[in-house]
Amino acid sequence: MNSVIDLFFLWSNSTELNNHIIFPELQFLSDHTPLLVDISINEEFIQEKYQTIIKNSEEESKFTLDLIKAIGNIETTTILDKDMLEHIVQEYTRISESIWHKHSRVIKITR
Repeated sequence: MNSVIDLFFLWSNSTELNNHIIFPELQFLSDHTPLLVDISINEEFIQEKYQTIIKNSEEESKFTLDLIKAIGNIETTTILDKDMLEHIVQEYTRISESIWHKHSRVIKITR
């Protein structure tokens, strides 16, 4: 018979999320067994930073143009072996990261 396996992943050492109850007696006709989990919601101040380029901005256009130009200079016409391919991938990564840091900026988010 076709069946569905439901998985619920709990944080292993979390006192908040490891207080769950499984109700196999409430399964009835379904192949799902109800699960109750108490999740406490605490109001707290969270500050995150991440680096971004604003969509449709002038910086995004500059980033794209610089990336296209730089990638065009990577020699990819003859890839003879795995080592050569790895070198090309590393060069692409180095160029991408450099151009990303040139055009992106750090944004702070608070919630």
